[in-house]
Amino acid sequence: MQVRDAQGVEPAAIVGAADLDGVRVLEIGCGEGRLTRFAASHARQVYAFDPDGARVRAAEAALAPELRKRVSFGVHDADALDVERRRFDLALCGWSL
Repeated sequence: MQVRDAQGVEPAAIVGAADLDGVRVLEIGCGEGRLTRFAASHARQVYAFDPDGARVRAAEAALAPELRKRVSFGVHDADALDVERRRFDLALCGWSL
């Protein structure tokens, strides 16, 4: 099993660079939701997507019930991003490039 960022360096770096409290976050390549859970615990709204449907389902399942109303998920790649015209305050793209 691969564990990425077991020490939590990436979330700490994000908090050091941007204030997530109350913002709208676009997460590109959410995978199994490692950063989705982190962002949802701070942000007002998160739209997280990934081209791998199984990983998106895992991300949804791992999300705490109290955070589910803040997060919506999509299964597609970045080229197919087609959300209603919305504005996001911050985009996260961890390990997706």
